[in-house]
Amino acid sequence: MATTVYRLITIISLVSLLHCAYSAAQHRSYLRLTEQPFINLPSDVLAQTIVSLLALIYGTSFLSAPFQFIKKDQHHDRTCDEALNCPSFITFDNRAKAMSPEFAMMKAIREANAARRVEMDGRKTSSSSKNTLNFDNIPGARVPKNAKPTRILEITKEQADEAIKSCLDLIRKHDRESYLTILAMPKAVQVELIAINALNVELAQIRDKVDTRRGDTSAMYRLQFWKDALASIFDASPLPVPRQPVAIALCVAASRTRQPELLAKLVQTRQATIGDKQFENIEAVAEYGRNTTGAILQLEIDVLSRGSGVDDKVFELARELGASYAIANLIRSTHPLLARGIVLLPRDIVELHGTSADAIYNKKKIEESRGVAKDLARESERILENVRDQIDQIPKDLRIVFAGHAISIDFILGTLKKKDFDLYSAFLQRPNGLMVWKLLCCKLTGRF
Repeated sequence: MATTVYRLITIISLVSLLHCAYSAAQHRSYLRLTEQPFINLPSDVLAQTIVSLLALIYGTSFLSAPFQFIKKDQHHDRTCDEALNCPSFITFDNRAKAMSPEFAMMKAIREANAARRVEMDGRKTSSSSKNTLNFDNIPGARVPKNAKPTRILEITKEQADEAIKSCLDLIRKHDRESYLTILAMPKAVQVELIAINALNVELAQIRDKVDTRRGDTSAMYRLQFWKDALASIFDASPLPVPRQPVAIALCVAASRTRQPELLAKLVQTRQATIGDKQFENIEAVAEYGRNTTGAILQLEIDVLSRGSGVDDKVFELARELGASYAIANLIRSTHPLLARGIVLLPRDIVELHGTSADAIYNKKKIEESRGVAKDLARESERILENVRDQIDQIPKDLRIVFAGHAISIDFILGTLKKKDFDLYSAFLQRPNGLMVWKLLCCKLTGRF
């Protein structure tokens, strides 16, 4: 009941304040019509304003939440030296220990005890074999080629399962098309495909996490992190593999790939486009797709064809399908990128239709932008049809790799045609609800 009264007081006082403002405006209008100078407001308007303001303050003070008590500071009795102390930076493993006679004595005692235990167990090992590492008790670990102690990565089965699960959730959330395509693959290779596609998603997210327009250069460091991680995973660096879910999944599942240079090329291509610069021509977009989506498709083919030979033509067709997908996906991503002030449409196509990046961003030349979308769609469709014409050169068990991206391209281009090549249509962002069934048909018929 009390709350209702306070609410009523607040509403009435607020309405009264609005009436005061209206009365003051009417008074000024009356003075202008009668050509009288303005000195002050009428006393009744002033009195009503003051009373209404006080009533509004009174009512709202009882409607607001109660004040919280100030909690007692837990560190009020600590000195500045204690509060600013950082024990995590303290290390007791330094060269001063080697200079201490007590340390030398303890070290000698430990060595003597170790030698006695070895003698009791009957294991007579030479000094050269003392430093040999045993990898038999490290579940899930991979013996490095150079056998250096710094390359040991102890990965338990629980850690590996957790990393794969995290990668699968990442793909399901950010790349639904690849997620459904992986589910259509044989179960024996799904784990490795999950690790590869999770890396692709992780690299693609770097652009969304940074704002290069404000001078944010953290993207370069993130990509350098993945360069170093890949070098460690594939024995090109003595550095340890980082404890990151995608890196662990790659180390456990995808370290046997025969084409690790494709992953390095993927990182390098992402790094070259991190500044969100407009593509110079449509061929640059196609080349970007060959080195990103095309590289992922080639790695998937490598996984599925392990143990059997595959013609180089199959890998070349995968690269071309990646180019087609990159052009179609650029059309779909134009509207979300415009919200961030980014225009990536190829400069030669934009200028050919008499428009510009600023005009596309400000939605000024709609018909010209339709022409840009039509040319891009035509080129993407041409490359896709060229790949489909050579489907007989692709083994039937590898065609499922091509199916997912081919279905996505058809859906994007079909939606674009239905919306009269409108780059700003929100329908381009909708997912393909029939993709599961189309993937099933492709798997049964061996076509895409």
